[in-house]
Amino acid sequence: MAISFLKKFGSSVGSRRSGDPIAPPVLGPAVRFPYGPFQFKIKTGRGVQFEVHATTDLKSWHPIAAETSSGEIFDYVDSDASKFSYRFYRLLAGEVHSANVIGYATITLPPGFSMIANPFDAPSNAVGELFKELPEGATLNKFDTRFFRLNENSFKNGKWTNPSETLVPGEGAILFNPTSDYKPLSFVGDLMQGQLSLPIPGGFSIRSSLVPQPGRIHADLGFPIAEGDVIHLFDRDRQKYVLYPYDPDKWAANPPILSVGEAFWVAKTLPGNWVRSFSLDA
Repeated sequence: MAISFLKKFGSSVGSRRSGDPIAPPVLGPAVRFPYGPFQFKIKTGRGVQFEVHATTDLKSWHPIAAETSSGEIFDYVDSDASKFSYRFYRLLAGEVHSANVIGYATITLPPGFSMIANPFDAPSNAVGELFKELPEGATLNKFDTRFFRLNENSFKNGKWTNPSETLVPGEGAILFNPTSDYKPLSFVGDLMQGQLSLPIPGGFSIRSSLVPQPGRIHADLGFPIAEGDVIHLFDRDRQKYVLYPYDPDKWAANPPILSVGEAFWVAKTLPGNWVRSFSLDA
C-alpha cells in the first residue's frame, strides 16, 4: 500500500524547518475493515503537529486525535470506526486543513436485491475494485439510458464479467446477493466538493446523491423535483418498490428519504440537472 501511495503522491517531502509554511496534508489510500477499524495513510512533513478531525454529518467536526508526524507517510487507525456506518475525516495542521476529506460508508446487503450507490471518488471506481468481496453468483445491473435497458455484470469464478465497468458518485445500480446471509459492503474514498452537477435525463434513470448525506431527496438533498416526476425507492426488507409521485400537497407529509449509499429510480417528465454547491466550512 505504501508503494502505491508513493507513486500517487510522490516522496519529496522532507523535514519541515521551523518557520516554514505548512503544506496541506494529504489523506489516503484507506481501507475499512468489515464492521471494524478504518485505516488511512497521512502524507505530511516530518515533525508536523496536527489534529485528526471526524464527523458523521459533514457539519460538526470533532478532534479525535492529536499527534506529531514521525515520518513523511504513516498510518492512522480509527479503532472507533466500528461504532459508525459512515464517517468522514480531515486533518488540521496549524491553521491548514488537509487537501482532501476522506471517509467510508458501510451498507448491509440483505439476501436478494438492493439499490446501491458509491458515495465517494475512490482511487478506482471500477467494479472489479469496488466489489472484490461479493459472493459467487452476485450480479450488478446499471441502467443504460441510451438503449433503455439494464446491463448485467456477474461475479463468476471469483471475478466480474465486466470488471472495468465503473460506478461513480451520482450513479446507482441494482445489486443481487444470491446468498441467505447479510453481507457488509464498504465504500471508501474522497468526498466530492465544489459546484457539483449531475444530469437527470427525461424518462427513467438510476441516480444517487453526489454528497454522502442522508435526508429528504428534495428538501435536504436538493433533487430537482417537478410535477409529474416519480421517485422509486426499493424496500430491501420487503423486496419491493415504493413509489413517490410528486404531488406538492402530499409530498411534504410523506417525502422519499434517502440513506447514504442508496440509489433510486426516477421517472422524470423533463430532463434537468441535479446541482449542489457543496464545500466544508473552514
